[in-house]
Amino acid sequence: LKLQFLYLIAHTIFRATRIMSADDLYSFPWRICLAGGWMDQPWVSKLVSGPCIVVNVLPHEQFKTRSGLATSTRQVGMKVWGTRTGGRPPADVPPLELARLLFNCENPVDCEYVSGSQDACGLMLPGISRLFYNGGYFPEDVQTINDQETIEWLQTVLYVIKLPMRPPGYNPLKIKNISKENASVIAQGGQLTWEGIQKRDTTILGQGLNLTREGWSKMLPETVPEYSKPWFQPYLGAPYKGCLFSGAGGGNLFVISDVETPELKKNAFKLTVKTTHWMNPKSKI
Repeated sequence: LKLQFLYLIAHTIFRATRIMSADDLYSFPWRICLAGGWMDQPWVSKLVSGPCIVVNVLPHEQFKTRSGLATSTRQVGMKVWGTRTGGRPPADVPPLELARLLFNCENPVDCEYVSGSQDACGLMLPGISRLFYNGGYFPEDVQTINDQETIEWLQTVLYVIKLPMRPPGYNPLKIKNISKENASVIAQGGQLTWEGIQKRDTTILGQGLNLTREGWSKMLPETVPEYSKPWFQPYLGAPYKGCLFSGAGGGNLFVISDVETPELKKNAFKLTVKTTHWMNPKSKI
């Protein structure tokens, strides 16, 4: 009853959502962070090095702000390159270098808080990428999967359930339990997620998402608040393999499953992974 009451409160607070305009939706690439979130912050990766797993995806009408989809970074990119009016970044600049430029524009030298670079990297790098962090703001190593068989497999087993977006003033860093032990859980979650994708194994992939969520809840409890439990608890047992929020506090729920259950058929939508460079003439935003 307590959880139901908290859920009703949360739903009332979060029911207002900002739907993307066509200009916003199609004017810049999109990315999801599938696992390992917060490893791109030096105060985490200096304790334990580890990966963030990001996926470049095509636009979807269900996307919205304040949901862990790097919409703030997208806004910076739209302004810098004028993409709402047909502008584009230089065609001869590699995606990772574009990501570094975008990261630097979002985080000037006098900024109070440094937004993680996995946002910029995920937006600029096509396919599925493993961003390995080792105490710095930018990944020390980047690996990318672009083969069609693995892409199609991930698109089949990954379901996205729309949740209320984060409220104004939400602060995921309100409570911090920063430790090597807690950071290790997040790092392990990211690595398991990558292994699951490489092996096309939903059990390992789901374990990676679950470990990331558990690591978040230990290190930064407000990222998995009490009111959110009714959103993900139904997807913790069979036939589901694992689940994780698209961002701190909600937004969307990623669910891994080999089968499309009635609940998923009713509540979830699917994503399409983008495998072409943004500046490729055949590319779609």
